[in-house]
Amino acid sequence: MVIDAEALVIRKRLEQSLKELPPLPVAISKVLDETNKLEPDIHVIDEIISGDQALASKVLRIVNSAYYGLSRQVTSVGQAVMILGLQQVRTITLSVGSIAAFAGRGAIDAEHSRRFWEHSFATSAACNILGKRLGFDRKALETMSTIGILHDIGRMFFFCNFRPTYEKLHTKALKEGKSFEAVELGFLGDTHAGIGAMITEKWGLPDELVQTIKQHEGPFSDSTDKMVAVLALADWLNKPLYYADGSTTPVIDFDPLLMQVLGLNDSMLEQIRVEVRNKVEEASQLYGMVA
Repeated sequence: MVIDAEALVIRKRLEQSLKELPPLPVAISKVLDETNKLEPDIHVIDEIISGDQALASKVLRIVNSAYYGLSRQVTSVGQAVMILGLQQVRTITLSVGSIAAFAGRGAIDAEHSRRFWEHSFATSAACNILGKRLGFDRKALETMSTIGILHDIGRMFFFCNFRPTYEKLHTKALKEGKSFEAVELGFLGDTHAGIGAMITEKWGLPDELVQTIKQHEGPFSDSTDKMVAVLALADWLNKPLYYADGSTTPVIDFDPLLMQVLGLNDSMLEQIRVEVRNKVEEASQLYGMVA
C-alpha cells in the first residue's frame, strides 16, 4: 500500500509517541493480574485498591452512587468489591488507569471524551450480552468485558496526540463516503486497532487481548476467532455513539460473515440490539463516575 509523505511523517511521530507512552499504573496492573487468576483473592484486591487513593475513591464513589441505590453508605473498599463484583471492579480499574495514562497528552474536550468512554462501556456490555448468548464461561466473559473497554484505545491515543490529523481523516471519510477505518488504513497502512494492539502489548496485557483488539476491524473470514467476531459485532452496534448526529457519521461497515461465525440470524441480532440499547444509558452514567 502506498503511503503519502504526510502519512509517513505522522507514522514516524506515532512510533515515537508510542515509545513515550507511560505504563499502566502499578495498582492497575496488580488488580488485573489478581483478577486474571482462576481463584482471585478479594482481600488482595482490597489491599491493592486501598493503597491507591485515586482508585479507591473512584470505587467508593461508584458503589455509593444512585446507580446502585444502596440503602447505606459503603466506606470500605473490601465491601465495595464484594458488592460490585470482580467484573465491574476490572472495568472501573481499567477505565481509571487508561484515563490516567492519557491525561495531559493532548487537548481532548469533555464531549469527545464522553463519547469515547460511552462507546467503550457500551461495547463492553454488548460483549457480555453476546458472550452469554454464545455460552462463554465466566473467565471468557470477564476477558471479553475487559477487551470491550480497551478495544478502541488506539483511537483515543490517535485523537489525543494527533487531533488535527484525526479530524482531517474524519472529514475525508465523510467526503468520500467511506468508513473511518478505511480512510485510516489508506492514510497510515494501519487502523486504530493496530495502534491499540501496540499500546496494550506495551502495557503487558495478555496476548489474547492484544490480538483480539488488533483484529477487531477485520478483514474477517469464516475461520475468524469467535472472540474477535464478538468484539467486532459489539463495536459495530455501538459505533454511532461516536457521532453527535447523523450528518457527522461516516459509513459504518458491517461484514455479514460475523453473523455466520457467531451463528446468529437477523431476529437474534435485533434482540441483541435492543438489549444493547438499554445498556447505553448505564454506560453514560458509568462514564460520569469514573472520569
